[in-house]
Amino acid sequence: MGRVIFVTSQAVAGDFGGVAAGDALCGSLAAAAGLSGTFRAWLSGDGVSPSITFTQGALPFVMTSGVRVADHWSDLADGTINNPIVVDEQGVQPRTVDRVWTGTETGGLPAASGASCRSWRTTVGTGTVGVLGPIGPTWSAGGTQSCDQPGRLYCVEQ
Repeated sequence: MGRVIFVTSQAVAGDFGGVAAGDALCGSLAAAAGLSGTFRAWLSGDGVSPSITFTQGALPFVMTSGVRVADHWSDLADGTINNPIVVDEQGVQPRTVDRVWTGTETGGLPAASGASCRSWRTTVGTGTVGVLGPIGPTWSAGGTQSCDQPGRLYCVEQ
């Protein structure tokens, strides 16, 4: 089937505690939904990014609904995905909060602006967000928003 990718059912402000806390949220939501495996948040901050910490390889990325998002790591990271990531860990499409905290641009690299709510530890300033729906680069880097606003996370099985 491939590696599972989903957007969180929960939305959080930009001070959720850092990349490790984002990974923990992804893991707990995945486990509660009965998904096995290790999940990491598609986040940059604390000097790390998906391009450094994620398992890369030839397996496809699929949503919990079974719809393919990307054919392999390079496809996921090239800026354009096959289908938008619009399903949460329970297989439901969120109806509110269409912004996703990422701090990450094409290639799984940290956003050039460095906007990451001070590595996801403050509600002051801005953070780079993706947008639910697009298949172009804005799925991961669709602008910034105030860190005191809610955003979801993308979670990726390793």
